[in-house]
Amino acid sequence: MAVTAARAAAAAGGPASLSRFRGALVGAVLGDCVGGEFEGAEEVPMENVLRHLNSLDDDTKGDGILEYSDDTAMARCVVQSLLTRAGFDEQDMARRFAKEYSVSPGRGYGSGVIQVLKKLSSPQLSDVFQPARDQFNGRGSFGNGGAMRAAPFALAFPDLADVKRFARLGAMLTHSCSLGYNGAVLQALAVHLSLQGALDLPQQFISRLITEMEEVEGDEATRSDARVLKEAEKPFCDRLHRVKDLMDKSKVSIEEVISELGNGIAALHSVPTAIFCVLHCLQPRENLPENYGGLQRTMAYSLALGGDTDTIACMAGAIAGAHYGIETIPQTWIKCCEGAEDADANAEHLHTLYHQSPQGGVSGTGMQSCDAGLENQSDTSNSTEKL
Repeated sequence: MAVTAARAAAAAGGPASLSRFRGALVGAVLGDCVGGEFEGAEEVPMENVLRHLNSLDDDTKGDGILEYSDDTAMARCVVQSLLTRAGFDEQDMARRFAKEYSVSPGRGYGSGVIQVLKKLSSPQLSDVFQPARDQFNGRGSFGNGGAMRAAPFALAFPDLADVKRFARLGAMLTHSCSLGYNGAVLQALAVHLSLQGALDLPQQFISRLITEMEEVEGDEATRSDARVLKEAEKPFCDRLHRVKDLMDKSKVSIEEVISELGNGIAALHSVPTAIFCVLHCLQPRENLPENYGGLQRTMAYSLALGGDTDTIACMAGAIAGAHYGIETIPQTWIKCCEGAEDADANAEHLHTLYHQSPQGGVSGTGMQSCDAGLENQSDTSNSTEKL
């Protein structure tokens, strides 16, 4: 096992290597595409999961057989905005979200986000955060739609404060409840730490996430939202402590993971779950093929949880891909998934942005395009934002 882990680490390269960037973006797309098969299922036997994954190795199925959902559609908008503006520009990102929905509305968007996206398309709108604030009688959405598209923020900004700040703002374009946007912050943090090789020490990885989220959830907005929703005072910290407890157990059942962490469309019930999937599958597991690498194990385990499988697998795929690198992802899987090749190309551009200055990317608006060719990329996308 140690030899296998060492080989995987060597293949991924050092911290923030190009291989890790490519693995993160492609892993996210794969999780979205592959996870769509079981979305909403209450029970997913592992044999069904393995049959589905094995079918991806069938060369006769052709290219791009599995379509991506809103998870990838909106993440592509995030990537293209970050690259074109060479930093975070809320006006540009909001415009891209709205345009993407208008061009390809059948990606599985939920009714809540559709209302927001339609308002974001209005040329008279001055405050792009207002439509999200108006949702659910002013309470905002606590769904995982912000988290599912958060990985690119970790790939654009090397500074941890920037990752947290812009992941939060990017999520608040559609999710103004702290349990929504803090889920995006947690997901971006997990990808950021994974890019640095932090998953080589799993206990320190989860402890660092808890420490960071203690600070993130230390404000009055979090406490207020938690009270209204009858959650722990620091909801994500509470879930991460549960993740840590599950890690310490010699055996954990699927049912226990779902009971403790959840598998639903709320960010609180899916982001910590995705993190656990990655941690649980760092080593070979019973009922999973011996020839599977860590990312393949993570993907299979994510699907076996049922529920919001595409988004949980998407988030887990980003974290795992940032750890293992692109070399661990089967080429046959990449060929089967719509948008995977675009993600691979975008990862190279993000890698350049990340390393272009000590701060790794400009955190402002109105900057010149990092790559003008991005505007010519295909605008087709797949979307499934639920809350």
